[in-house]
Amino acid sequence: MSQPTATGTCPAATMDDLLALRPDVVRCPYAVYETARHDAPVEYSERLGGWVVTRHDDVLEVLRDATSYSNRLASGPSSVSGLAQKVLENESLPERTRVAAARRIELSKSRVLLFSDPPLHKRQRSLVNAGFTPRRVAELHDSVEELAHSLVDKMPETTAGFDIVPAFSTPIPMTVIATLLGVPPELMGMFKDWSNAFTRGVGALEHDNDAVVEIFDQVNAFYDYFTEEISKRQENPVDDLLSDLIAARLDGEEPLTLDEMLQMLVQFLVAGNETTTNLLTSAVWKLADDAVLQQRLREDPANLPLFVDEVLRLEAPVQGVWRVAVADTEIGGVRIPADGLIYLVTGSANRDSTAFEHPNELDIDNAGSRHLTFGRGEHVCLGMNLAKLEAKIALGVLLSRTKEVRIAKPDTDIPFHRSFVLHGIGSLPVTITRS
Repeated sequence: MSQPTATGTCPAATMDDLLALRPDVVRCPYAVYETARHDAPVEYSERLGGWVVTRHDDVLEVLRDATSYSNRLASGPSSVSGLAQKVLENESLPERTRVAAARRIELSKSRVLLFSDPPLHKRQRSLVNAGFTPRRVAELHDSVEELAHSLVDKMPETTAGFDIVPAFSTPIPMTVIATLLGVPPELMGMFKDWSNAFTRGVGALEHDNDAVVEIFDQVNAFYDYFTEEISKRQENPVDDLLSDLIAARLDGEEPLTLDEMLQMLVQFLVAGNETTTNLLTSAVWKLADDAVLQQRLREDPANLPLFVDEVLRLEAPVQGVWRVAVADTEIGGVRIPADGLIYLVTGSANRDSTAFEHPNELDIDNAGSRHLTFGRGEHVCLGMNLAKLEAKIALGVLLSRTKEVRIAKPDTDIPFHRSFVLHGIGSLPVTITRS
């Protein structure tokens, strides 16, 4: 089916339709964004309880200013922490769910990385960087390439096709981050369940009780597992990122606490897994819809990094981030009071015609890293280079091993995850012809 590269193929809708998770708008929110940029680039949303900012220059200005805008509510109301507060108020839920929610709220008091502000953020980032050594990142290249080849080996060459998400997009980033954290292969299924639990709380304002119970069972299991693993590494360090975090020291700085490490691991899990899965699937989607683009990238793999950046711009795995005004301020001429919640729609900023010559088209010839998908300034994404590395290697292997990748059912709507923040395809049936 045709892809929503131009906003004309997206449904006419409102921001409230997107926040209510209307499926066709979640799949293609770009007409909503364009209307917002034109009519009300900074507008208060009753549903969110905050201001929605959609214009590129306004989003960039806030991202760069870590002094005037705090990250303390970086996941906004649609998060596991926000959901945990509702759990405590819902007496119909099981006691174990309420206990797990209370644990999450207590741990969230440790402001970590994405949720911390300077100078605390600088200390934490410096300690984490000590774990992400150049050696450790460089070692990933060969393992990602080997994994990608093994996954392509298993792909069936049938007219019925197969789902690229579990066959390719999910196992690559999941294996990478699990390996970095020392999670053994036999626990990969459990690891994915934990990731799903944390991401189900993002970008959805409502959940039924059964879903809430399942989410917090998995969240609690995650905390239990890594609390024990951290204790083991403290006694007997091994060669993995978890041991590096425990050992990380800087002159004059305190080591990371248990609560800080647990909260960091959550962020590594989501950022290093779910978002990269969505990036890979969107990239395959773009390729499978454009035989000319496929051939161009096969003939000149040097264009792959540019292609990845364009996919990151057009189909950002994270469509927006949150800030809180430290004091009374203005954005785009609109007054924001102190403690006002702000939703920066980076997915809209990435398609702003004032910043990009061809805002709704995949344009390798004019591509670059000017998009705001990874943020800017103090809180630019820690895993940015790792995500790009994984995508470049994995897609390069897929293209080198195939003559053609196509959508298996072109007339079928492609399902997207139920989230207005995390943007990703749930299932993508494709066919391949091997080279």
